[in-house]
Amino acid sequence: MSVSLLATGAMLGAMGLSLGLAALPAQAAPADYAPSFNDVVGVGSDTLQYILDFGDDGDPSGDTGYNGAGNLYKVVSIDATADSNARAAYLNNSTDASLLPLDPTVVLRAGTFPVQRPNGSGAGISALLADTAVTDPYIDFVRSVSLPTATQASAAVSDGWGGFQEFTLGTDNLEIAKAATGSNAPAGLSVAQLAQIYECNPTGALGGTAGQTTWNNVGGTSTDNVIPAIPQTGSGIRTLFLADLGITSAQLGSCVVTVEQNDPTGITGNTDPADVIEPFSGSRLNLWNGKSGNTADGANPSSGYFHNPTTPYPGAATAETSGITLLTGAPAGTDSSGGVYDDDYDLYVVYRWSDQTSSTPWQPGGTENWAQTLFCNPGGTTVPFYQTPAGKTLIAEAGADPVDQGCLSSPAT
Repeated sequence: MSVSLLATGAMLGAMGLSLGLAALPAQAAPADYAPSFNDVVGVGSDTLQYILDFGDDGDPSGDTGYNGAGNLYKVVSIDATADSNARAAYLNNSTDASLLPLDPTVVLRAGTFPVQRPNGSGAGISALLADTAVTDPYIDFVRSVSLPTATQASAAVSDGWGGFQEFTLGTDNLEIAKAATGSNAPAGLSVAQLAQIYECNPTGALGGTAGQTTWNNVGGTSTDNVIPAIPQTGSGIRTLFLADLGITSAQLGSCVVTVEQNDPTGITGNTDPADVIEPFSGSRLNLWNGKSGNTADGANPSSGYFHNPTTPYPGAATAETSGITLLTGAPAGTDSSGGVYDDDYDLYVVYRWSDQTSSTPWQPGGTENWAQTLFCNPGGTTVPFYQTPAGKTLIAEAGADPVDQGCLSSPAT
């Protein structure tokens, strides 16, 4: 099961252990239900985690996911974060000035010990490449917002997999977020402005003192310093964003703060939310706001997905708001040419090419392997679940757009 949707199964899982009852895979939370070696397990990007969660187990609107069809073996998409609201976790004694990140763990397969939970596209690909068991690997696929590098694809060949398959699940857009109320940010920021902001204006090219950019030098009116936030190392959003800006992690200035990818509290939880900006997934904000990523495939949900986490079970009656909004207006001020930053990008599921071409059926009585059943079946007569109208509805209900889908006819090497 996906880790975020069915937390109420924790009690059922505990009862099953204490009474000796059989586990109920379709009802148990992943913290309790450890996947069997016949289940299909995915890890990686938090941008795609709810898309796969909905696709695997259904959504709150009543749309049924793949696991709801009653198949013996399940698809289990392990969330990138240990928290179901996609918030970062920290150790005791952390302070705003000195955060001590927790390294959450997960049991990937029944009967095995906990391992560090892969958090991000890059972390997911690295974990997949490290999983070189010839039979019964722990990780089958990776959720990713970026394609594997040439070096990683070459490693997949060296591992005996023939390379990678890269299934395009849908599309998303990456924009800059600010506090919904009281923000000092202007209507929009250009790539050139963002590059200087995230380098902390090392040359003073935007005006002011080198080492920090102030809002009035990028189209705003406040003389406050901009607080640029960026996702954690290993995040695909971080990699994509830095590539768009034309800078590297080594060029990030000392004014940059690290936050959990696609977490609004990176802005709203800061001591100065009016001055924070953060690259943010449009599909994730759609999920917060109860909007479909493509109304041709999925109608707008009735409300946002996330509810107040401080309210005990059965939880808050209404969805909470994100407290953020995206910069979509025209940039102003120095280096404002080129239009507002907005990157439309693909969402991928990456896995071994040898799994794409395997002749071993996945489900008892079936004819297709798990990759052909779920994602991609070139030349086959059966449409994979995530390419069916039902699968596309769940992708759209999770905030993304499934309009552009496809996969490779030969491996990425």
